[in-house]
Parts: sequence; structure tokens; C-alpha cells
Amino acid sequence: MAQEFYDPDIIDDYIINEATDKSEGVASTKTIGSDKELKIKSSTRQRVRYLSCLFIGLLGFSMFVAFISYFRNAAADQSAVLNSSAEALAEGGVKIKNIAGSLGAWISELFISKWIGVGSFVTAVWLMLMAYILKGARRLKFYSTTIISLTLIILLSLCGGYITLHHPSAINYGGNFGTEIIKFLIPYVGDFGVGIIFLFLIGVIVIVSFGVILRIVRNLRKTLFFKKKSPETEPKEAKIESLDLPESEETGDEKIDFDVEDTDSNISIEENQNEDIIDDNNQATDDNTEDNIAGEITQAPPVEKADVILPPIDPTKELPHFKFPTIDLLKVRSVKSHNVDFEEQEANKRRITEVLGNYGVSIKSIDACIGPTVTLFEIVPADGVKIAKIRSLENDIALSIAALGIRIIAPIPGKGTIGIEVPNRDPQMVSMRSMLESKAYQETTAQLPMALGCTITNEVFVGDLCKMPHLLVAGATGQGKSVGLNAIITSLIYKKHPTELKFVLFDPKMVEFSLYERLQHHYLAKLPGDDPIIITDSTKAIATLNSLVTLMEQRYKLLKDANVRNIELYNGKFIKRYLNPEKGHHFMPYIVVIIDEFADFITAAGKEVETPISRIAQKARAVGIHMIIATQRPSANIITGKIKANFPGRISFRVSSMVDSRTIIDCSGAQQLVGKGDMLFTNGNDLVRLQCAFMDDEETIRLCNFIDEQVGYAEPFELPEYIPPTENGGIPSGDSFGGNSFDRDPLLPDVAEYISGMDKASTSAIQRHFRIGYNRAGSIMDQLEAIGIVGPATGGKPRQVLVDASQISQMI
Repeated sequence: MAQEFYDPDIIDDYIINEATDKSEGVASTKTIGSDKELKIKSSTRQRVRYLSCLFIGLLGFSMFVAFISYFRNAAADQSAVLNSSAEALAEGGVKIKNIAGSLGAWISELFISKWIGVGSFVTAVWLMLMAYILKGARRLKFYSTTIISLTLIILLSLCGGYITLHHPSAINYGGNFGTEIIKFLIPYVGDFGVGIIFLFLIGVIVIVSFGVILRIVRNLRKTLFFKKKSPETEPKEAKIESLDLPESEETGDEKIDFDVEDTDSNISIEENQNEDIIDDNNQATDDNTEDNIAGEITQAPPVEKADVILPPIDPTKELPHFKFPTIDLLKVRSVKSHNVDFEEQEANKRRITEVLGNYGVSIKSIDACIGPTVTLFEIVPADGVKIAKIRSLENDIALSIAALGIRIIAPIPGKGTIGIEVPNRDPQMVSMRSMLESKAYQETTAQLPMALGCTITNEVFVGDLCKMPHLLVAGATGQGKSVGLNAIITSLIYKKHPTELKFVLFDPKMVEFSLYERLQHHYLAKLPGDDPIIITDSTKAIATLNSLVTLMEQRYKLLKDANVRNIELYNGKFIKRYLNPEKGHHFMPYIVVIIDEFADFITAAGKEVETPISRIAQKARAVGIHMIIATQRPSANIITGKIKANFPGRISFRVSSMVDSRTIIDCSGAQQLVGKGDMLFTNGNDLVRLQCAFMDDEETIRLCNFIDEQVGYAEPFELPEYIPPTENGGIPSGDSFGGNSFDRDPLLPDVAEYISGMDKASTSAIQRHFRIGYNRAGSIMDQLEAIGIVGPATGGKPRQVLVDASQISQMI
């Protein structure tokens, strides 16, 4: 028989009681005579055992606390422990942050970094469990607890070593033991083999501790299903519970062993014996109880199923790990606190007053407001002075103050004053970083916020492209037009997730937007095919613009089906799961179309470009498509009346003539700007003078690299396929392929065979596989649709293949 669990209290009490009961005879007299000696020995052993328990338990607890403190102060304590001698640590000359002192820091460094890593916590817990076992715990076994702890230490050390190798840090989570073993295993078995080893160790832990887990489950089952007990069964239940005790009297002649070595076998023996006794003594009670439970279950009322409430759809889950660019990617530029000194300001006031007085114009007061580029002098004229008279003195005032050019605002909207804008001799640069860090930009509620620049009062101006809804930008060469477009793109990227915003970029000069090619897997959209992501050719520009028109019509159909009026309401309903994706509904990202040097496309294509742009400008606002057109020639033949009527948002940098100024902003003034980002903005109402935010190529490259290094979509956002019309219409009209409504392409059977094994087919895939042009691939796709092999187009997504391979061979 296996060795019994040794409990000195039980054995000593048993000897003493036995001696007391045998009060007759010599043996009884001899045992009773040594009663005092037995009590002294029992008391001594008990004190030693309790002191040992206390020491081991406190040691384990101290180590556990020291290990936790080590993880909080590892960086500081490591250098102190490694670079100091034992004498210095003992004398306390080294500053240690560990809560357990220098000894705790040294032990933590030894156990965690040098030996077994995070498995050290299991060592501390094992010591506390040993103290509990030594105290006399009957339900914990020494060998099973040690085996589980040892396996867990190995598992955690290996896991920590694996984490340390893949994510290095100041703390060696696996210790030298786990790290070196993982280094040795990975070249031979790889990450998969290491995972198998982890599963094996977990299996060892589960198998060794299976008996304990089974006992917990059975106790839980009894607790849940046998809560109500009749008075007759209570004594028997008490007898059943007493089976856990080591005394042999509880179970008759049989004696239950509490073996320390063979954990699983003993647990199974104990449980089998207990179950046999339960079955023999309580069979009738259990039958009655089961009948009662069955009757309760039969008579229980049916439970109604609760409505399942699904959480709202998060469209950003398509790229869950995307991180918005940080503000550190942009440069911090020096800001001059006093770009216009007091003497210059007072001198300009005096000269303006003198010029007006020389021509008989009296004023009541004059105040100055200093901006980054110009200073605004607000004049309150005397009673009876005509505004037109002050306007006529514009050149005289400019001559008197020797300025590059002044601009008179007569009157200033909302004020009873007249404004004279005078350029500063030392203009101040406005950085893009200061725009994005401003409170106006951070707290804006605009859907498409654009941080355009600073006003004369040094306030950050943030516009909303959704409310404009299209923007026209003009300016002579070198006046800041391209920098302004970069500022608009950057401010949109810092606010919108790739699933919420897409750009379509047109760059006939081929160099302005080339830096943004790296954003193709996150923010850019294009036609299907292998063409460049940045559109530089007028032919591709026509196809892309017409594709945007197609996308606009498709989105309007979805809005009609959803019974909403704009994209914001549509996306709101889709996120709340009011729209079924199986019916073609999907989350719609905003699409911003930016055309740099629009005059080049108009010159090359004319009406073919103007017509789709006019259609988009007229209708696309509600479906989230917005356009920004820039040109350096704002003449009437480039910016036609049809385009101007649908572009209420205007930005004008410095232009060469008053005629160009009137073309772009319908008034003069743009020809008097000072350049270098100085601009006028209007959205169909009053003009606002701004200093555009500056952003150089280095900042743009850092921004694009930061986004490009993150996980993006496999392909850029695809716009709908566009098939240019041919002489005979270009689109098949027959109901079957056998008619003469369109010519059969020779590659049609091969393409049908190619897509027969697919669930979905796309024009770009056919184009790449058969090495044909996009127009021909699109024509073949339309023929397949007319036959009934593929389904209709659904935006920029691949088409559904409707038949299998056997049916395709019969239809061709």
C-alpha cells in the first residue's frame, strides 16, 4: 500500500486517546505514564512545522513582490545591479527602486534575466503552495504540484524567450534558459514546431491536473443540480462529504489512501470508492431526486429567445491596425513673435493719415491688426466722407508707404470701417504643423476639413470641402498653388481613415503628385488595369472622369433604394445595419478628385473633359464625390461659365492681371497679392485673405513613407469599368450570342474557359492573363454578360460568374 499522508496532529492525538482508553493493564499504565512526554514531542514538532511554513510562505511572497517590482523598474535596477559590486549593494550605496531592496533586485535579475524569465513567478507561487502543503493540506499533493509547476515554468520560459526574440526589450522575458532553447529550436523546427512544443507542454499540464479538474466539475455539478435536499438525505450527504477525511472509520473496513506520489490513480480510486458508497447507500434518494428534477424540468415554462442586438458596423475594421500619421512627421518652424515692429507700424499709420489729409479725407481713428504677411489698418472715416474717394487714393497710399502693393477693403463686411492691407517687410512663414496642432483643426466637426492657412488676425482657417462642395484654384507659376494642394491633401489624410476617403489624382506635369504614388494601397483610386495610379494622359483622364460619372449614377441608385438624400445619411444607416450588404449596399468612402493644371487637359481634349466634369460638379455632391481643379491660366476659355457656375469655392493666389482676378474670384484684388502663399478665398460670399500653410517635399515624403509602411489593401480602390463608345454603339444589344447584334471576339471561348473555375471575374484579370488592352478586355466582359456567363457590373468590384464549366461549354 502506498505511504499515507503524515499528519503529526492526528497521529499524536490517536496515540494519546488510545492510551487513555486502555485504562486497565500494564500496557495502559505504561502508555499513560508517558503521556506528558508524548505531548511535549508533539508540541515541539508542531512549532517547528509552523515556523517552516511561515518561513517558506513569506519567502515565496517576498520573491513574488520583488518580481512584480522588477518589471516596473527593470531599466533602472538592471544597470545598478549589473554595474555594482556585491559590497556596494550590501552597503546601500546604490540607489535601487525595487520594493524588496537591493537583495530583491539582485534575486529578480538572477531569476528573470539570467535563469527562467517569467517562469520565476511560478517558482514563488510553488514555494507558497509548499508552505500550505507542509501545514497539512490534504487536497494538495507534493509531486503533482511540483510536476505542474515545473512544466508551467518551462512553458512560460519558452514563451517568454519566443517573445523576446521577436520583440526585443530591456527585460529578457524567457531568461537565458528560454531564450537559448528557442534560438536552438527555431532553425530546426521553425515557428510551427515551437507551437507544437507549446501545445505538448499545455497537454502535460492538463493531463497531470485532470483529476483535480474532474473533482471540481463534479462538485460543481452537485452544487448546481442537488441544492434542495430532504431531511432524510442530509445525514447521508454528511456521510458522503466525510469520505474526504483520512480516517478509516468513515468507510467501514476499507481505508482511503492519500498518496503523495501517484496523484491521478489515487484520485480515481477515491472517487470510485465514493461513488460506490453513494450508489449503495443513497440509491433510493437519488432516484427520488432525479424524478423530482425531471418533473420540474417537464413543468417548467418555455423560455423565450431574446432578440440578438448586433453592434454597429465599424468600416475601419477593414484596416484595423492602421495608425494615423503623427504630427512629428512635420517640421517645427520658427515663428517670429514681432514680425512688424512698433516703429514701422506707427510710421505707416502716420503716412496713411498724411496722404488722406492731403486729399481732404479726414478720419476719426486708425488701428492696426498684424498678420503673418500683411498688416490691416482699419480706418473710421469722418462723417460725410465718401468711400469712393478713399478707393481712388489706392496708388497714392502705396506710393507714400513704399509698399509692393496695397489692397483697400471698403467697407469691411460687418464693421463700419475701411480696411487698408499693407504687406509686411518681413513676412512670416506659416507651417503645416502649426495648422494641424491648432484647436480649430483638432476640434472641427467638418466631414472633409481643409486647413488652408492663417487669416490676418492670426487665426487658423479651416474649410469644409463637403459644404463648398467643389473648389477652383488658380494662380501664376511659383505663387504657391501646388503647395496649397499639398496642404489640402495632408489635412484630409490627418483626419480621415483610408476606408473613409479616396483620392483620384490628375497630374499632366507628372511631377507634382508623383510623391503620392506610395499611397495607392491606402488612399488612392483608379480604373481597373495596370495603368499608373497618377493620371497623366488626357485619354486616361477622359476614361477616369466618365468612370466617376458612372460611379455617381450607381451611388444615386443606392441612395434611392436606401431612401436617403446624401452619403452621410446613407453611411449612417449602413453602419447601424439598416441596409443589407447582400443587396449591393456597402460603405461609401468620400472621393476627392484633384486635377493639377486643368488647362492642359482642356487644351488636349476640350469638351470630352469639360462634359463629365460639369456633370460631376452638378450632381456628385450628395454622393460624396468632390472636385478640386487647379490651373495657372484662369482665362475665360479655360474656366468656362459652365464650370464656374458649379464651383462656388474659389482660391486665388497671385495672378498677372486684373482680368484673371475677375475670372477666378469675380472681382479684382488677386493681382495685388504679394505671392509666396498669399491668397484670397471665397465660398460664394465675402473674400478672406489667408497665408497658405507651407509644407516641403521632405515632409511629404515622410508622411507617405509612414503610411506606405503600414498594411494596406491588396489593390487600389477600383472605379467602375468604362467602355468608350464605338461607331456602332460598342455595347451588345441582342438577347443571345447567336445573333448579329455585335461581333464575336476570337478570344471569347478562351476567356470563358479561363473564368470557368472562378467565383468572380474582373476585366483587369483578363487583361493581365491574355496580355490585351483594357478596352478589348472590357468588350469581352460585356459579351460574357450578354451571354449570361457573368453578372452585371457592381461598381469597381469583380463580376459574379453565374454558371459552371459544363454550362459554359454549351453556351459558347
